[in-house]
Formats: sequence, structure tokens, C-alpha cells
Amino acid sequence: MKLLTDRRAIARLTALAALLVLGWWLRTLQPHNLTAAVAWPWSSTTLTLYYADGPYLFPLSRRVPSGTDLPRAAIEGLLAGPPAGSPLASALPPGLALQALDVVGRVAHVQLSGSEALRSAPLAVPAIVATLTGVPGVGEVALTMDGIPRTDPSTRAPLLYYPSARGLVAVPTAAADPRAALDAFLAGPPSPELTRLPPDARLLGAAFDAAEGVLALRFAYMPSVRMLALERPDQMRFLLLGLIATLTGYPEVRAVQLDFGGQSRLGLGECSDLLRTPQPRPALLNDERLIR
Repeated sequence: MKLLTDRRAIARLTALAALLVLGWWLRTLQPHNLTAAVAWPWSSTTLTLYYADGPYLFPLSRRVPSGTDLPRAAIEGLLAGPPAGSPLASALPPGLALQALDVVGRVAHVQLSGSEALRSAPLAVPAIVATLTGVPGVGEVALTMDGIPRTDPSTRAPLLYYPSARGLVAVPTAAADPRAALDAFLAGPPSPELTRLPPDARLLGAAFDAAEGVLALRFAYMPSVRMLALERPDQMRFLLLGLIATLTGYPEVRAVQLDFGGQSRLGLGECSDLLRTPQPRPALLNDERLIR
């Protein structure tokens, strides 16, 4: 009888330990992506497609089965446009068609027809380049339009990510390095419709560990920052994710460590998992399943 009781006790302790581990893992997930992270199968990978939200590029992350031809899935996804019922628009104009796609080395060679349509779609080429250079193994895109090479191979253009009413939007920038991108990000977005850090949010220091690829940023925890976190917690979270996505867009920055006056949380704690420990590039910029 004692042996049976001991086994039951061990089983209960094991189950409790498993629940604690599961709870810790779920706590580390972003709230907006919790449902998708649990529901998506393990044998999948993330593909981020850039559509249009007004004048801005809008990155939409979706899960595709492992083994998918990612470059082709990316181009075909752009040509197909955003999901039905989505408030987004295609960055590619009607009449554009894929003729061929080959990846040689780190260069994706894309042949399209319908070059006349590009004149009315200024976001088309940036969307193609941003989408394809986000695919592992692709560093440049060489476009051929109606049999004529468009330009020399294009590398990924630096992007600043700011929260909009729907999620993160991408704004092109001329910033040549992470420090310039940080300054541009803190200067604010081109439209008041996008959320920025309060103008009085002071950057106290920035240190880059080249060996680890970690950029550590220290901010003062100003009352305006606290108020933003309290009144608009979702926007505050997206704002921090946008800053991390902006800086990790540069290959030398593998992770960003954020600190606001030594605080372990902002507002009521919605951003706690993003503070004080190095954060890699977000796996999901905007979860496709949550954009409606």
C-alpha cells in the first residue's frame, strides 16, 4: 500500500512540474500570438509577406509546412494578394505575372511580365525585395521585367517598424547602420496615425557587443512612457517589438536588450518579457490569423 501511495505522490509531483514548465513557456509567448503558437503544428516554418496598408508596407507572417519552396511560395503569395476579408491590399498591381524564379547562390532571380503595371504601384518592388530577402538563404533579388533586367540585384532596404491601428507597418529608411536607424526610429514616424515613443523618452546609453551581436539600450522611465504603457498597452508592446524588428533588420544585430530605468515591467506588465534580456527578431511581425 505504501509503495502505491509513493507512486501516486511521484506522479502528482511529475504532473505539477510539467504544468509549471508549460506555464513558464506560455508566459514567454507574445499575447497576440498565443493562440496561433499553440494551434500551429510543430513541422512548419514562418513566411512573412509584405502587403500594403495605405501608403505603408504591412508585413504579414504566416505558417507554411516544412519543406515548402519558400521563395516560390513568397512570390505566389504576393501575387495572390492578402487573405480574403483582410483590410489589407496587394502591393502588386493587377496584370503582374510570374514567368520564372530561380535562386542561385544568395540571389533570387525573378522574371515577371506586366512591367507597365508597375508604374502605378510604388510599393511593388519594395514588397518583393522585402519579402524575398526575408527568406532564409536569400540576400539579393534580381528582377527581370518582360525579358529586360530591371536593375542590378537589390538587397534588403532598411525598414522602420511602427504600430498602426492594425499592427506593425514598415517605413523605408536611408539609415545605413543600426545607430542611424535608432535615431530615425526615435525621431518618429511620418504620420501621427502611427505610434511613437513619447518625444521626451530619453535614451541614456547604447552599447553593442559585437561578439554576441547584442545591442543594449537604456532609456529613462519617463512618466509619459509609463502613461503610454498604462493607457495603450497593446500599442506599447507593438512599439517595442517594432524597435526590436527595426534594429535586428541589420545583420550585425542578432538581439536587442531594452531597459527602462531598471523596470521589470511597463504599465501593468504586458511588456515584461521584452525587457532587460536580449530579444531576437520577432518570429511573427503580424500574425495572419489575427488580422481581420
